[in-house]
Amino acid sequence: MARSLLLGFCLLLAGCAEPFIVMAGGALSGEVSDPPVDWTPLNSVEVVQLETSPLDPYSVNIWDAGIGPDIYVATSADGTNWTEHLDIDRNVRLRIENRIFELKAMPVTDPEERARVAEEYVRKYDVDADDNWVSEGRIYRLDRR
Repeated sequence: MARSLLLGFCLLLAGCAEPFIVMAGGALSGEVSDPPVDWTPLNSVEVVQLETSPLDPYSVNIWDAGIGPDIYVATSADGTNWTEHLDIDRNVRLRIENRIFELKAMPVTDPEERARVAEEYVRKYDVDADDNWVSEGRIYRLDRR
């Protein structure tokens, strides 16, 4: 009985197109919207979804940081599956609540901009300022297409 329940749960998860907690998903659903002029009010949403690889959609749950007209996502310096997708195609879709924003991921290399993003992650997510992985990680600004 337990095996049947576990198998059923695994099949249910495998059939989901949306990302589930730490498991990646496929194409995101929602209403395509124009990006806001100011992303800061959307900082109240803790976890957003990022879709990469438009030809074979791959989506993940991720933290973000909105700073005025710009929004950022970050990961460790080693990168991950979604960062590999950005090496091929920078077009992404970001879902916040039920709205989808079609954007382009641009690597952030400017030290001052990187520092602002790291500070916002500390503020928004209560990340330890002395051990802030964002400072050394890969940071992407999601620009309007």
